[in-house]
Amino acid sequence: MVTLSNTPQTQQKGYGLVAGLVAGGLVLIPVILFWFVWSTYSVSIPKWDDHVLRAFLSAVDKETSFSGKLYEFYRQHNEHRIVYDRIITWLDFSLFGKFNYRHLMLVGNLSLLGLIALFGLVLGRSTVSQGKKANRQIAPSLTDYVLYLPPVAFLLLNLSQWENMFWGMAALQNFTVLFWVFWTIYQLAFSNRLWPALVLATAATLTSGNGLLIWPIGFAMLLLQQLLEKRPNRNALIIWSVSAILLIGLYFFDYQKPPGNPPARGSLFDLIKGWLAFSGAAAEAFPVGPAFAKCLIVGSIATVLALGSWVYLLEKGFVKKQFPPFSYFFFGATAFVLGTAATVAWSRVGFGLPLLITSRYKIYSLLLLTLVYCFIIVQQRKTGRLWTLVLGLVFSAGLMASSYLTYLSDTLYWRHWLVTHQFNWTHNANNGTISIDSVSSHYTALAPAFYDTTLPTIFGQPTQPVVPIQIAKEPSGYIIQNTTLPAQGIRDEGPYLLARSDSRSYLFPVRQKQQSVKAARFLPAHLFTNGFTADVPTEEMIAGSYQLFILTIANGKASLYPTNQTIESAGPPTTTLKKNW
Repeated sequence: MVTLSNTPQTQQKGYGLVAGLVAGGLVLIPVILFWFVWSTYSVSIPKWDDHVLRAFLSAVDKETSFSGKLYEFYRQHNEHRIVYDRIITWLDFSLFGKFNYRHLMLVGNLSLLGLIALFGLVLGRSTVSQGKKANRQIAPSLTDYVLYLPPVAFLLLNLSQWENMFWGMAALQNFTVLFWVFWTIYQLAFSNRLWPALVLATAATLTSGNGLLIWPIGFAMLLLQQLLEKRPNRNALIIWSVSAILLIGLYFFDYQKPPGNPPARGSLFDLIKGWLAFSGAAAEAFPVGPAFAKCLIVGSIATVLALGSWVYLLEKGFVKKQFPPFSYFFFGATAFVLGTAATVAWSRVGFGLPLLITSRYKIYSLLLLTLVYCFIIVQQRKTGRLWTLVLGLVFSAGLMASSYLTYLSDTLYWRHWLVTHQFNWTHNANNGTISIDSVSSHYTALAPAFYDTTLPTIFGQPTQPVVPIQIAKEPSGYIIQNTTLPAQGIRDEGPYLLARSDSRSYLFPVRQKQQSVKAARFLPAHLFTNGFTADVPTEEMIAGSYQLFILTIANGKASLYPTNQTIESAGPPTTTLKKNW
């Protein structure tokens, strides 16, 4: 039998295997937790412009010409060309006979795993190339790819992204465009193959509007490479430029400015604040201090670090007259993240600064933090990298843990909002009869809901004592509050508001009152306390006078409480916000 002696080489190999297994195990923690939470709270019910995907399928089926069907895939949606969303929707319907919004979320969320894998490739190849034997061609091992990856996984997979996680169209569009863009930048930085980058850049363009940024970024990367290469390949720059002109021209062909965007842009100071807060939006997850101020501070620090890293890499590269692949990747990725932040600030600051730190945008802040972490790792020697890994893991794990507590209330409300709206769409009379239009029933199936087995209680008479509530009239409806009903659970359990007239009933979700994360001893089930607040938008109700009841779900049992209070609805508004979908 041949045995290996206890040499430094074999010790290093053994240490590398152990380190790789530990790092891989750490990466699995946020992956497993993310998918467990997603599977627990996701539901196949459309939200807002999710409905357009069902209308798209109907439009494709009605078209008789091939060109007409293609145009339905390409048709403008808001300011975007959502070809990718429509392709996935069409494939899902073709494969399963009905299309499922959870499937769309699943495919979109998988893009986050793709981003993590890309960062693993970048870190593995960059840390090996900058080691002591950088002048040699050394193939990274699996350990090299995963060793510094855990903080990246903890940053990118957390509940601060709840809105995209549980929204079919948003998950496909907002996550996947990032995967295409970062993969394009990776191809341009680490590979000499232009054609894959062109295909990926095209996919980004046809997924979301900010995918257009990849074309000027890619041009700048290729131009810098041509200026510094000893044997420049000008054909690559020409092909990229021609492709950019064609794709950008195709994007804006038959383009119309979307209605509804605010005419006011805000002051220059507001734009700068919005840009920085957008870049630091992930900081809202930490349970200390005012939300916008936290985001502004962290965004300012992250932006200064990113721009300072640019200066360092540019100075170092021009002195050596050569940039390593990581520098090109860092330039391209940070330019895209900060450029998107500037674009969103410019187009959305008129809606108010708080909008810029909402959940749907937090992925950009998380990516900026990830890029700064990767820069520090790559520029360090082995000992420095270890300390950076440890500190990055503490920060990212803390952020992830805080996010699952901070945004649990939003996640619950989102699920309850979707489920109650499905009830309101499909129950048009005061009985258990389901009413659904033929188009909807052809393309989608109703999601199972808590009310499926409680309809007799919902449409019956209350059997419980009166629950006191307080009502405040608002321009868009009513704010209903209660201070006595206890929390029942952290999924479908808890109170719901029921508004019933002589001809129609509506269910509305409530926000259970909660205490601070510290007071809850960092336990999810202890976050919520007695009482709730409900928003009743009367513009979604037909005109009439409505009695208010409280429906509670606990241990699978429904109970109905009277309130002895009524509200009035004047019916839907006569004019609505214009849409291009």
